[in-house]
Amino acid sequence: AWYQRRVRGVSPTTDSNSCSDQAFSFIMRAMTLFTLLLGTTAALEYKLEIHTAGQENAETDGNIYAKLVGKKGNTINFGLLDNPFRNDFQRNQVDTFKAYSMEDIGKIACVVLWTNTPDAWLPDKLVAWSSSSPDKSYFYNGGMFLSSEEHEGVRELKLCEQGSQTYYITTTTATDRDAKSDNIFPIVTIIGKKGKAVTGFLDDPLRNDFEIGRQDTYVFQGLKDVGKIRCIEVSVQGNDAWLFDMVEVHSQDSRNPKYFRNENEEWLSKDPREGTSNLRLCA
Repeated sequence: AWYQRRVRGVSPTTDSNSCSDQAFSFIMRAMTLFTLLLGTTAALEYKLEIHTAGQENAETDGNIYAKLVGKKGNTINFGLLDNPFRNDFQRNQVDTFKAYSMEDIGKIACVVLWTNTPDAWLPDKLVAWSSSSPDKSYFYNGGMFLSSEEHEGVRELKLCEQGSQTYYITTTTATDRDAKSDNIFPIVTIIGKKGKAVTGFLDDPLRNDFEIGRQDTYVFQGLKDVGKIRCIEVSVQGNDAWLFDMVEVHSQDSRNPKYFRNENEEWLSKDPREGTSNLRLCA
């Protein structure tokens, strides 16, 4: 996200594409307002809540577009995502966007994001729902940057809901002097009899995670039900080495947790000189 910095809407170098994007966004809002002024009460409201990751350079001032894909196969196009008078897509920030349509696409199954600018952006978690289907759908990115530059990320990202199960993950950081981490950003893959489920980042922006000897608990909704849990894989995207003693996992439907102990005291880090970036443990 260091590639290009500008304040949305006030850059003196705004190009023709950006102007047309803003014009399209204005037209969409005007059409929505016109529909409401006509007294049409059947218009459905769609909401998209986006959590930007907490890593360095996760934020962007580039152009981000989105559409929702429903279980009925139809789509709702949000166009350019832009909240006026707000700097969207900043680190650890939650931004909410709305769209209106007469069409009911059912429960939201997927979100498609794309960009036409090089300023890379790292979304972590997305939540979507509508006034006709208030059950929320949850989507986790897994660490992929969005950018028009190939060496920065991918131009388009499609995220689909994995399932309807909720998992609780509790980590216990070791008591060694240097065991804690301030920059590690783990993702856990839960492996069971019925398949795999992949979480978002284990990161609480309101809490200093992974302190020495402390437990941290994370809740992930909208994951695949993997059945009986057999193994986990912990992968990290930060380079501040972390040593954990144990990871505990259980689902909402099964209160019997599985415990995965780091018996070989493997350090985790994206820097290969400090540890491994991926660790598989089986119960």
